[in-house]
Amino acid sequence: MFDWLKRRVATESDGTGLGIRGAGESSQATFGEPINVPDLLFAVKREPVAHRVVFTVAHDIFDNWFAVEEVADTPDENFDDQVQAAFSALNAKSVFTEMAIFERLYGWAIILIGYVDHAETLADPVGTPSEIRELAAYAPTQFSVQSNEEDNDPNSPRFGLPVHYTLSRGRGAERVKVHYSRVIHFATRLLDHPYKGLSVLEPIYDDLTVLRNIRWGMGQTLYRYGSGFPDIEIQGATKKQLDEFEASPQFKNLNARTYFLHNEKQKVEFKGLQGRTLDPEPYYVPIMENLSAGSGIPMAILRGAQAGALTGSGVNEREYFKMISDAQSRYEPGLRQLIDLLMEAGQIPQVEEYEINWLGGFEVNPIDKSAIKVNNARADSLREDFLTVNELRARQDPPLDPIAGHDGEIIPGLERVRQAGLSRVFKEVET
Repeated sequence: MFDWLKRRVATESDGTGLGIRGAGESSQATFGEPINVPDLLFAVKREPVAHRVVFTVAHDIFDNWFAVEEVADTPDENFDDQVQAAFSALNAKSVFTEMAIFERLYGWAIILIGYVDHAETLADPVGTPSEIRELAAYAPTQFSVQSNEEDNDPNSPRFGLPVHYTLSRGRGAERVKVHYSRVIHFATRLLDHPYKGLSVLEPIYDDLTVLRNIRWGMGQTLYRYGSGFPDIEIQGATKKQLDEFEASPQFKNLNARTYFLHNEKQKVEFKGLQGRTLDPEPYYVPIMENLSAGSGIPMAILRGAQAGALTGSGVNEREYFKMISDAQSRYEPGLRQLIDLLMEAGQIPQVEEYEINWLGGFEVNPIDKSAIKVNNARADSLREDFLTVNELRARQDPPLDPIAGHDGEIIPGLERVRQAGLSRVFKEVET
């Protein structure tokens, strides 16, 4: 039952078309207006901050991936290799990244699981699967859930949640119902709906709109007044003559790079605003601060300027990857669901308990690394009063091999005290 999962194409569907507002005669939602799917698409395609908040963050969540370790007295050291091999065969990293893009943009998304099982249709529950052969991420523009497809039994543990999803390959194409047991559902920012989450762009959409208008105004200011505007004077001309001159080809497209022919009764000057324009920075910064607050991304990283900063960049990176870590923990239940299903299908070994360890994205800079080593060395010098030589060697990075015999069991601090005491005794005897 996995054949239907072949690649989809994003096309228009009923009620959620992909036509982009903001071009031609139409326009995207303005400040304070309700936003819809075309507005979200417009923003992520045309707004640099929206693109970073959706695409860049989604990739940062899954780029470094994770390791899976069995939790047991004698864990299987090969368990992670087997899990990663199964994930690689399913192209899981790319699929989960694509899902994260959809989920962050639209608020919810699904991963459809292609089983090899004995069910007659995709609308049937999964029955004794022998293999998971394919994964595919779907955006809400490619599937829907109608009210009659929800669980309406108040006594059901899935009350209010989808029982079936209707998938479509595009306008006029085949529509297929899929049972929820074949789907991993993601909605990490639930608010006022049981299974549809909030887009990451919703809290910042108004500020994106303001920022877009500021950028447009700055561009228009530069285009219209950057090189001055023409001030044409014709001595003694009547209004009719001025109107005729304005309509003549000579006046069209007059700017600093064209020329103007005139006699001694005519002259042209290009007059600028002469420093009277508003400084955009005081208006631009609060908008960026709001975008930072709404997205959880430090402003320096949102602007992409933290790499050249001499101070604060480490703090910004730690704050950013703390946000990434939080997002990873929200997607982890979906990863666990897939791992458990792979165990049921016999594609990876069965284990009682396991943990997912995400590989961190934050890297300490060389200066901080040196400071950490110095501080660790100072701390170890204090531990010499109660730790043995071998215990101190084990704390090093990387750990040092233990010293055999009595020398490895010496406590350096106590040994120094003993040696100092013996030295005083010898001095007293000599005296």
